[in-house]
Amino acid sequence: MKVINLLGHDFDRACNSLAQKVSEQYMPDLIIGVLTGGGYIARKVHDALPGQLNRRYIEVKIQRMTTKKKDSGLVSFLLKYSPTFLLNKLRILESIVLERYARKHNPKREGNINLEQDIDTYLRESPKKILIVDDAIDSGATIELIHKYLSVNYPLSEVKIAVITVTTLNPLIDADFYLYHNRILVRFPWSKDVKI
Repeated sequence: MKVINLLGHDFDRACNSLAQKVSEQYMPDLIIGVLTGGGYIARKVHDALPGQLNRRYIEVKIQRMTTKKKDSGLVSFLLKYSPTFLLNKLRILESIVLERYARKHNPKREGNINLEQDIDTYLRESPKKILIVDDAIDSGATIELIHKYLSVNYPLSEVKIAVITVTTLNPLIDADFYLYHNRILVRFPWSKDVKI
């Protein structure tokens, strides 16, 4: 397990590479960006895919409780002023702890997914190809929640998943398209521990 940085041009290249992988096998009618990080990636993937004039794009937000805890003052201070090597060690430790917790407790994400009326109507008109885009799959609970919602409400549509990285060995749901699937942790431009 290691940490890599995808910042600036490296981030743009990663999004374009992910779009290329998707376009080789799948042309979605609708792209769903999972906020926050997945929204940045999904917009870039949307713009990089051919035929974007006919494609719809929306965003959904489902936040886990541990993300809110990272916003506390002391944690923000430590993240801002700690050296990168220490931040990498903390990321790896956090990932190991969360992975062990997920194995024991079978994490479930809770939240409401409310699609706007025009998107609901669009999806009910005829079967669609839907692409869910996020930055990473850790436990897979967030993507699983969204995937189940779409499968139940639009059972004739085909749903695929694209992420930059899959960080755990056995997530609840896996990605169809990815750049890393070997426990690579990625520091993105919006990460709390990014050094500018």
